[in-house]
Amino acid sequence: MTGQNWQVLIVEDEPDSMELLGGLLGHHGITFFAAKSAEEALSMLPNLSPTLILIDLSLPGKNGWELLQILRDDQAYSQIPRVAVTAYHTAELAEHAIEAGFNAYFAKPITANTFVNELKAVMADIN
Repeated sequence: MTGQNWQVLIVEDEPDSMELLGGLLGHHGITFFAAKSAEEALSMLPNLSPTLILIDLSLPGKNGWELLQILRDDQAYSQIPRVAVTAYHTAELAEHAIEAGFNAYFAKPITANTFVNELKAVMADIN
């Protein structure tokens, strides 16, 4: 699956991070949708068919961990790959994110020149 076939839901409350992630995806011809909270993402999902969800772990209201659990528990969304993104990186947190059910983990700041290629590798591993 090439990136051009993707529909990515970005769940990110920080405007600068949203702009960076969206800009990187858009630059590679990847369709994306933006949600500023878990609640907004959940309200958008019935009308989308995302191939990937990027989730900031520190969200207002329900955090990224809570959103992950909701997605994992809902049969309609449980098979959608989920990628954690966080500014609060530690090796233990990365390990915990994968164990909790994220398919991949990226620490901020995102490396612009490799991010999309790394996402493609994650998606290739899943498919």
